[in-house]
Amino acid sequence: MKNIAAKLTVAAISTAFATEAMATEWNVSLWGKRRAFTEHVHKLAELVEEKTDGEFTMNISYGGLSKNTENLDGISIGAFEMAQFCAGYHADKNRAITVLELPFLGVRNLDEEVAVSHAVYDHPAVAEEMAQWNAKMLMTSPMPQYNLVGTGEPRDELGDFDGMRVRATGGLGEAFRAVGGVPTSVTSSEAYQAMESGVVDTVAFAQHAHLSFGTINQAAWWTENLNPGTVNCPVVVNIDAYESLTDEEREALDSSVPEAIDYYLENYGELLQRWDEVLEEKGVEKVTISDEELAAFREATASISDTWVEEMTAQGIPGQELLDLVNSTLEQTRASN
Repeated sequence: MKNIAAKLTVAAISTAFATEAMATEWNVSLWGKRRAFTEHVHKLAELVEEKTDGEFTMNISYGGLSKNTENLDGISIGAFEMAQFCAGYHADKNRAITVLELPFLGVRNLDEEVAVSHAVYDHPAVAEEMAQWNAKMLMTSPMPQYNLVGTGEPRDELGDFDGMRVRATGGLGEAFRAVGGVPTSVTSSEAYQAMESGVVDTVAFAQHAHLSFGTINQAAWWTENLNPGTVNCPVVVNIDAYESLTDEEREALDSSVPEAIDYYLENYGELLQRWDEVLEEKGVEKVTISDEELAAFREATASISDTWVEEMTAQGIPGQELLDLVNSTLEQTRASN
């Protein structure tokens, strides 16, 4: 009986170890703190865990695994399995998706932002470039058009942007440079300090980031309708880790993306509905840019897209094809609605 009991105990322990070994655990590298910008990642983790009965889980870290500007590098070496990054942090490493950061693309809302982002992510040129970093695009982190918060007197005319020191990355930075601004690409986590110390006069963010990183607390005014463009921030997975998943785990992950995005959109929509209350509560003046000034801004930045296409084409990236894809996707999305 003792031998039988001993064998049963060994078998039970072996089974327990085998079960534990079969479980999949991914590390996810984000930054800042939990906010509207990261809610889809949390929802994705929740859905995947539910669909796999707890056999596939994700540990979400805010800055504990990597700096935000080094998340793509971490993915490339397999330091973690999933990460979020923004294209403007290292435009030379993700050239193809910077089409989504060009100014005045005409994207009107978050649904359109999701549509154009995922269309571009599915383009072979994007997949090929990301594969160089052992990264696979999973989903976007859709953000509304960026607007400025600033100190001092409101800047509501194009001439006011001349010499303006602005925290803006990627195509947005180029847009402000075109009208005399002086863009700086400090990270989102450094924006508050840059504003507080006077390194920058203004900060270009989406609403959630002005809240999360505290720049709204330094602001005297906010431009409600400048809408020059936005930043594109994908969530990517390490290709080796993705391919190591079982068929069931991979299906759980892929099938959860649409629901995670829907949850993100609903949550962000609630934030946008509260935005006017936030401005009033913090005593921030809402600044409206005239149609004439907006038209002048668009005209001043019109050549940026042409220059981008030329530069990408010279580097072997199908720039015009990607820009055309954005425009055709917008048309299709609007037609279907």
